[in-house]
Amino acid sequence: MREGCEVMEAQDGQDAKEKLESFSAELILTDMEMPRADGKDVLAAGLKKHIPVVILTGQGSVEVAVQMMRLGAANFLTKPFTPATLRALLEDTFGRTKASPPAVSAAQPLPIMAAEPHDTVIGEVAPFRRVLDVIQTLADTEATVMLTGESGTGKEVMARVIHNASNRRSGPFVAVNCGAIPEPLLESELFGHAKGAFTGATHSRAGRFQLADGGTILLDEIGDMPLAFQVKLLRVLQERQYEVLGEGLPRRTDVRVIVATHRDLKAMVSAGQFREDLYYRLNVIDIHLPPLRERKADIPLLVEHFMQTANERHNRAITGLQPAVLQAFDAFPWPGNIRQLANVIEKMVVLKRSGELELSDVPLEITANSPPPKSQPTELPADGLDLRQAVAEYEDSLIGQALDRTGGNRNAAAQLLGLNRTTLVEKLRRRKDLA
Repeated sequence: MREGCEVMEAQDGQDAKEKLESFSAELILTDMEMPRADGKDVLAAGLKKHIPVVILTGQGSVEVAVQMMRLGAANFLTKPFTPATLRALLEDTFGRTKASPPAVSAAQPLPIMAAEPHDTVIGEVAPFRRVLDVIQTLADTEATVMLTGESGTGKEVMARVIHNASNRRSGPFVAVNCGAIPEPLLESELFGHAKGAFTGATHSRAGRFQLADGGTILLDEIGDMPLAFQVKLLRVLQERQYEVLGEGLPRRTDVRVIVATHRDLKAMVSAGQFREDLYYRLNVIDIHLPPLRERKADIPLLVEHFMQTANERHNRAITGLQPAVLQAFDAFPWPGNIRQLANVIEKMVVLKRSGELELSDVPLEITANSPPPKSQPTELPADGLDLRQAVAEYEDSLIGQALDRTGGNRNAAAQLLGLNRTTLVEKLRRRKDLA
């Protein structure tokens, strides 16, 4: 109360979750180890109500901090701590979560890269753990980082992990999609402009570098940045200065720069499509995010996470999934990577509503080229069997399942069975004649 805060106490994690149902909190400060429900449970309850959560941990390791930040914690505090430390941390957290926007612009910003709610840093396979190890090592430095990898691998999420684990975590994180901003407006968007700087500039406007001051800026899709503008970015990186359009005076910038791209920048340099000096200035530390097809062992963990997220977001009650679903997922190449997997799971959860996800719930584009589910080999009865009849019955069963799954669509059913449509139609005709 002496700090002007009204405090509601909870005996344990479950008590906190119950009180959140009726108490409108502006911030949650929670321990990690508690009876009935732990800090992760309280964090999930807070995120559901869009309340910033600060985690108390006695472990004090970067790994624990990064894990909590990945899951959405606004900040963390290592025990033991002093009242002054707690006060400063709360001020930082409130400042980041409740900061008012700069009053320099009345115009709507151009599209920038939003946080990817579907992406996650969950994973246990060796290539992915190596990425996290590198991030833990470099997070508290000022080194420029280049994140590379295919679309949908979670580059922006990783940039946020780096920011949240760094000494700049109390400052802003600003993400800009360089490919989404038209070339004539890119300088104004990144560096800002003064009133009257050009026709239509009726208000001063802060650029992204100004908004990110004291924090981190992510320049996503840096490979799409026009050559003519690259030299201006190079100056910012070399001299830590930029000019606001219409001012003509240099401004200092205090930001950490992270860039991301799905392109091969080295090949673009050879082709004259990207400045060589800028490439080497950006490529201080290169972190490559592996595609999902190289992380197949992580799919069950990711699926579980996305199912829980979709259940909460859409008020569904999916309890799990059958092994055949994971088999189909394992066989699919996932060109859209984690983002595609998240979208597929969300669609399945929304349409299924409750119960277990089955192979019939999986979208056709996933199952079309998948092998049939593995089954136990059929044992030959002691007194033998009619092989032709057994094969015919098995074939009839598979054809029936394919037609059921595709709603009677013969083209789609034939694709599932690896048959030509005419072959399937002939088999159906024979079934009818024998019936």
